[in-house]
Amino acid sequence: MMTNNSIPHFGLYGESNWIDDPDFFHIEAIESRSSHLDWKIKAHRHAQLFQILILKSGSANIQMDEQQQHLLGSWAIIVPTGVVHSFQFAPDTDGRVITIAVPVIDRIGKEAEQIIKPLLNQPGYIPFNGQPSMLGELWPLIEQLEKELQYSREGRGLMCHYLINAILLQLRRQQRLSGEQHAVMSTQDRQMQALKTLIEQHYKEHWSSDQYAQALGSSISRLNRASKAVLQQSIHDLIHGRLLLEAKRQLLYTGQSIEEIAYNLGFKDPAYFSRFFKKNTGYPPGRFRAASQQPIQ
Repeated sequence: MMTNNSIPHFGLYGESNWIDDPDFFHIEAIESRSSHLDWKIKAHRHAQLFQILILKSGSANIQMDEQQQHLLGSWAIIVPTGVVHSFQFAPDTDGRVITIAVPVIDRIGKEAEQIIKPLLNQPGYIPFNGQPSMLGELWPLIEQLEKELQYSREGRGLMCHYLINAILLQLRRQQRLSGEQHAVMSTQDRQMQALKTLIEQHYKEHWSSDQYAQALGSSISRLNRASKAVLQQSIHDLIHGRLLLEAKRQLLYTGQSIEEIAYNLGFKDPAYFSRFFKKNTGYPPGRFRAASQQPIQ
C-alpha cells in the first residue's frame, strides 16, 4: 500500500505482497495494468525487479528519477531496479510490460553476459520507429512468452528463460544499432560496473575511495584513472553522486522529514547533510523539495 513516508516498492505496480520467487517473471498488456487507472501509473520503484516496457503503438509521458521523456510510436523502455518511475499513457496504447526478478537476470549465461549486461545497468529508451523489421523479429518472442505463461506444459520454465534471454539479446542488438553504447565491455568497463555495484551496496555506509579500491584489488590512482576514462567522474564524484540521487528521490517522492532522510542516508548530523546537499545542488534540501515539480501522477 502506498504511503507518504516512503517511495512505494512494488513487485508489480499496486501489488506490494508479490511472492518472493527467484524464478519470478511476468508479462502483461499495458492496457490491462493501466486502463482502469486512467492510463496512469504513479511514481514507484522495484527493489528486486527489472522491467522492460515495449510500446508497439501509442504514446507515453515517462519520468525516471528526475528525467522526463515523451515517446511516440514504437519504443522499448528499460527500467532497472531501484529507479523511481511513473507513466502516463495515451488511451489505447498497445504494448507489453515484462517484469523479471533479479535472480533470473543473474543467471544469464557467461556467453551472453558481456552482451546483455550493458542493457541492464541504466535507464534507457530504445527506438524502433522506422524499423518495422526489427520490431517484427522481437514481437513473436514476446507473444510466445505470453503463450508459455498461459499453459502448464513440459519445460515451460526452461522455455521462458530462453525466450527472456532472446528478448534481451534482441533489445541489446537494437540498442547498439541506435548508437547508444559499444558492443563488448572492455576490462575497464567491467571494473567500472563492479565499482558501481559496490557503490550501490555501500553508499549509505559512506565508504571512502580507498575502501572501494581495496575491495576491487586496485589502487586509488588506478581506479580513479579508469573511472575518469570510462565514466568521466572520479570515485569521489560517483560516491557523492549516488548519495545525492537518493537524497533527491527521498525529497521528491516521500513525506519523510529532512532529518529522517539524513539518517536514512547514513549522515550522523542532519546539518551536515544539509550542507552536503546545498554544496552539490545550490539549494538547501527544504527549498529543493518546495521548488521541484512533482512527476506525473
